[in-house]
Amino acid sequence: MSPASGDITAALTVACAEFWRTYYGAMLRLHNRSGRSLTDAIRDRNLGTTDSRHIAVFERFWRKQLALALGVPESEVGPRRIRFRPHRSKAFDVCWPLIGEPKILISIKSMQNAYRNLTNRIEEAIGDSAVLRLYNSSAVFGFFFFILNGRVASGQSGQGVSLRTTGARGVAPYLDLIEEGGDFFDLSDVDRYRRPAAAGPARTRGRQDTVRVAEQSLLDLLATGPTPQASIHYDGIAFAPTRITRLHPDGADPDVWEATMSAVDERLGHQVFLSRLIASARLRGFIEGL
Repeated sequence: MSPASGDITAALTVACAEFWRTYYGAMLRLHNRSGRSLTDAIRDRNLGTTDSRHIAVFERFWRKQLALALGVPESEVGPRRIRFRPHRSKAFDVCWPLIGEPKILISIKSMQNAYRNLTNRIEEAIGDSAVLRLYNSSAVFGFFFFILNGRVASGQSGQGVSLRTTGARGVAPYLDLIEEGGDFFDLSDVDRYRRPAAAGPARTRGRQDTVRVAEQSLLDLLATGPTPQASIHYDGIAFAPTRITRLHPDGADPDVWEATMSAVDERLGHQVFLSRLIASARLRGFIEGL
């Protein structure tokens, strides 16, 4: 086997844009089906993501990239449910090989809103790794995490009044466009969701920069380097905070989006993700010649 050479940044950027286009389209269809105006706050996002077509974009991407890096046919890499015991199994997004003992596994997660749930996402990631090690699997384990990086994620966006005040159910919306992590397709009527001005001096309260907190949390989960022995730490983590911009907001092709990945700690960079996984797989005797 010999790994494929070349930088995957361009291909991953295209995948991020496709991911967003798929997600945005699902949210827009859900919104339209409910009979709401584009100036209304988005609600019930979970109803539009049950088929997970957006996350499938990244699953296909990493299956292809792992196959290329290993020098094996793509048919040998794919989703798989691993049965650890008769009473315990778990599905993984990317697995090689598809039969026999798993050697390399990748878990994929995304966050494009509800940044308050970051702690839950990190705990889920810890749980995924713990399951492998609890059942004595020495498979190399990687984690890819996409997060929409915009005004909401960076703590720059304001939050409006509770939707209960507008006769709807749901948490208070963030007063930004959906591509900024907010809750609106159109901001022209957003003032009706703003909080009333305070009677006294305004209090300023800094909001959490979710991207930076996520980065530090992921570093806690990452092994210091390739290891011959599996541990609860991930062998590789690729963190992809990404800004999304509509290229033609007022003209033709309104559904064309540009993705720009933000800089992260080099240990979490997508450029070293697969090489870390393969290095650990070599040390554990799973592959030769790479």
